[in-house]
Amino acid sequence: MGVLMIQIPQDMTEVKVKLAQLEELGHESTEAQVIFEAISDNAQAILDEKLEGHYYSCALDKDTLTVYDVIQKPIGKIKAQSHSFEEDFRQNAPQLLMYLDQQIQKIVNQR
Repeated sequence: MGVLMIQIPQDMTEVKVKLAQLEELGHESTEAQVIFEAISDNAQAILDEKLEGHYYSCALDKDTLTVYDVIQKPIGKIKAQSHSFEEDFRQNAPQLLMYLDQQIQKIVNQR
């Protein structure tokens, strides 16, 4: 029975575990890359949950998350609470995820 692979890290502890798991599999990655993917994947998961399916997408930049509709038209932007989403995640990942949830809900409600 294998160890359960962390799919989408929800905090820094899970980021460190995921990094170790990736290393074990021979994938080279940095903590910053794992955090970036964790934020992107969490945001997309929240978006999919709100819309009950994968209809909209989002793209993460250093301090801005842009939400796109079905035809890839930008419909909303979410700014990091600090200088960057990475910093927000490192400081308090659960709070960041709640913030993303609230902001994504606002964007979805506008549609």
